[in-house]
Amino acid sequence: MEQRAKSYHSQGLNRALGILRLLGKSNTPLTLASIAAELDLPKSTAVRLLLVMEEEGFVRRSGEHPAYSIGYAIHEIAEGYRPVSMAEITAPVLSELADEVGFTANLGLLEGPSVLHLHVAEPQRALRFATGGMLDFAYCTGLGKLLMSVLPEDEIDAHLPESEPYATWTPRTISTRAGIVAELAQIREAGYSVDDEERNRGVTCMAVLLPTNDAPMLALSISAPSAELDAAARKQYLPILNAAAAALVALPEFDAALAPLRTRMALA
Repeated sequence: MEQRAKSYHSQGLNRALGILRLLGKSNTPLTLASIAAELDLPKSTAVRLLLVMEEEGFVRRSGEHPAYSIGYAIHEIAEGYRPVSMAEITAPVLSELADEVGFTANLGLLEGPSVLHLHVAEPQRALRFATGGMLDFAYCTGLGKLLMSVLPEDEIDAHLPESEPYATWTPRTISTRAGIVAELAQIREAGYSVDDEERNRGVTCMAVLLPTNDAPMLALSISAPSAELDAAARKQYLPILNAAAAALVALPEFDAALAPLRTRMALA
């Protein structure tokens, strides 16, 4: 009996929320008949729900032939809404990835000649690798090279240093445009990128793309001691990385968190 009562009230709540969504999408007030027809509700049910929501300020009734629109209470709630940041949304997945593989996990996107680290998660181990800040060079990092690899060749110059040879951080840093172009071709073929001690001695980074259809493109990486992320280990970690990338995209609020990044890119 108790379960049936819960089900009944849940159904009523679902229907009320459906009415609010319908009113929120409409440019004009909607009549009772149109609300009931659109949501396939009995008019008696729609009347009861609208009456309660009107009393609480969630809908407003107007006109000689009553029509309904969003009420003041919705606006009060909206004013208190704070969008969740990308870091807050992705933290559980990145932390789980970092702990599973024992390496630092990074999520980033291109911003000019740099890669912007949106979130960094460190594993629960004594040896850790920090990113050295929220921005890093694109041409010598796993994240940056992977993100450049999906661009047309005539667009990569915007993400490279202005002049050659580029600064070399280790003997393995690629310091020419031709070298980068060749590297990007290999990345496209492999489906992932590797910074093999190009940015920091003794540190290797491996990155994969997030499977999104819309800009901005994001990449996920792990950074580890080079001895622990050799060619054999990369094959082992690649499916784990790809699974984590898919899990990030599947997060309920992930797409909403992309909106500020899209606005930022449009204004850049």
